[in-house]
Amino acid sequence: MNRFESFLSNKLLPLSSKMQENNVLGALTEGFIRTSPATIGSAFILILANFPIQGWLDWLQKIKIADSLSAVANASIGIMALLAVYNIAFAYAKRLGCNSQNAGLISLASYFILIPQTITTFVKENGEWVSNQIGAVKFDYLGGQGIFIGMLVALLITKLYSSLSKRKFTIKLPESVPPMVADSLAPTFIVTIIFALVCAVRIAFSFTGFHDVFNFITSVISAPINSVMANPLTMIMIQVLLSFLWFFGIHNAVLSGPLSAVTLTMITTNIQAFTSGDPLPYGTAFMIYSVCGAAGNTMGLIICLMTSKSKRYREMFKLGALPTVFNITEPLVFGLPIILNPLYFFPMVLSPLISGFVSWGLITTILPIHYNPTVENIPWTTPGFVKFALSGGISYLLIYIIITVLVTLIWLPFVRIADKKELELERKNNEQKEEEESENHIHA
Repeated sequence: MNRFESFLSNKLLPLSSKMQENNVLGALTEGFIRTSPATIGSAFILILANFPIQGWLDWLQKIKIADSLSAVANASIGIMALLAVYNIAFAYAKRLGCNSQNAGLISLASYFILIPQTITTFVKENGEWVSNQIGAVKFDYLGGQGIFIGMLVALLITKLYSSLSKRKFTIKLPESVPPMVADSLAPTFIVTIIFALVCAVRIAFSFTGFHDVFNFITSVISAPINSVMANPLTMIMIQVLLSFLWFFGIHNAVLSGPLSAVTLTMITTNIQAFTSGDPLPYGTAFMIYSVCGAAGNTMGLIICLMTSKSKRYREMFKLGALPTVFNITEPLVFGLPIILNPLYFFPMVLSPLISGFVSWGLITTILPIHYNPTVENIPWTTPGFVKFALSGGISYLLIYIIITVLVTLIWLPFVRIADKKELELERKNNEQKEEEESENHIHA
């Protein structure tokens, strides 16, 4: 372990630090960190709204507050793409030396230009149902499915805004004009150019079979998934792919369409076979898929954070532990951050890979499970130890515990290195603060 940690400290940690100094990667990291207040703040309310007790859920519906609780999630995690666009653009503009607020607003407006802004509904006229176009924006484009495109928009638009600003495309106003007004009017020509280019992109995609850039990204990424069969190996690879994409900021929601087609088929077929007393055709595959865990199986990461020494990591444990227990990983993914942090790439991708093959071996050899697929219908926020105990009894719960221990060991050396780095930074900051206070005291 010590030799491995030495390798991480001498090789991977310097690479991580160097990459964080890069303007683009630094802006992405800062941008995602700045979104964490919204994700952390809503996580606990999301747990409350989806607490895995049917009587509680029925009571929320009865007193008519379920929709209001869901609105909190929609206004935070549901608009994560919008939060990311503005904050990434703001952080990137700061590094490029241009107006951060203008860059954030222009990027956000550009993102909305690309979003489909009509929804087809059906109304009854003269006894027949006819289609009707209304002006509206789906939450699908504002949340997880739009994060990847939001990253690209924020970086490209901010870079273009910075380049045009440096080429003096701004409007020169008299010095008598208040600075706030001057800053607002100066980029008028630049904004016109940027909006025209973004609109051209929107028009170009409207003439393709994809119709919009969002559908293009989703289709290109999702295409390989549509052609695979639901078997244990495929399920493991899908979870590895999800973790890989999540590391680069591509939310699992991007693959929700094709994955739902696969997983819902598996669940429905398994339930039909279960109620008929027949063997489950996808029982092993879905159990392995569930054990792999999303986002690098972050329960192991939370356990590692329990022993952290730096103040920042101790606080992240306090803020991220409860949401992670209820399968809400955004506070950790954005708060540490894990996204685009080279130090966490290997545990993020290796955790589902190793978990999948180990659980596959255990299920098919020494720990066979009498699996009840009907439990898959309980809310997704159900803690893992509860869900596995209900759906597979003591054997499945034991596998969950074994995998959690294994994943903890995978995350441990990486977390210890990162925690050590944070602790050193905190010590340096404290020493610098003490020196400044001492100097101020002497001068006083």
